[in-house]
Amino acid sequence: MQILKVENLSKSFDGTEVVTNVSFEITKGEVVAVIGPSGSGKSTLLRCLNLLERIDQGTVVVAGDTMVETSSNGQVRYASEEKLRKIRLHLGMVFQNFNLFPHFSVLQNITEAPLRVAGLSIAEARVIALGLLDKIGLHDKADAYPYQLSGGQSQRVAIARAMAMNPDILFFDEPTSALDPELTGEVLKVIRNLASEHMTMMVVTHEMSFARDVADRIIFMDKGQIIEEGAPHQIFSSPTNERTKTFLKNFYNNSGF
Repeated sequence: MQILKVENLSKSFDGTEVVTNVSFEITKGEVVAVIGPSGSGKSTLLRCLNLLERIDQGTVVVAGDTMVETSSNGQVRYASEEKLRKIRLHLGMVFQNFNLFPHFSVLQNITEAPLRVAGLSIAEARVIALGLLDKIGLHDKADAYPYQLSGGQSQRVAIARAMAMNPDILFFDEPTSALDPELTGEVLKVIRNLASEHMTMMVVTHEMSFARDVADRIIFMDKGQIIEEGAPHQIFSSPTNERTKTFLKNFYNNSGF
């Protein structure tokens, strides 16, 4: 089943094109890792797919519902607000810097959207939240506040918060970039577990080992374009594009990968 279809998506800021004519599809249960140098448009692409930025051109279809399309005369048309609200329920987003509500406890951070958006009862939302906290190994932090958590714990709570709405696809925008190296592993473990449960995910990451080992498909972006995509073994062992080769060679040299 196709969860996400993107055709010819472009996005500019102040006349500078940041994402250029990007097209790809993601099927149910697939994990897609997006890699590439900083400034290549990866995070902007995710923001466009999550309705945090409006596109300049293209078509995006989520779980069969058209979010936005471009007519033959170049006019970009988004779905109605009512339909966009429905589409947002299919999407979960985990940001680089957690974005937890500082005045809410961990439990409140996770239950807020199920209560306010999905209309669940307090009891229903609490059961979901506590189950997710068990899953990420933080049941004992239910009553803690974000300032009492480590960066790794905060990011795990952010993942639980996104999962609480039971999205069809979960987006990660460099989920470990704000963490100390020793805290990265606990977050990647949670994502690996989600992958083993066939959660559909699109992960922008600089963690090459993680991308190689967990993803079903790799997308390499540079200068706002998809330069190459394929299975991890193909991209990491025998990339065909010279830009991909250069990027991975630099990474190998710098990391001892």
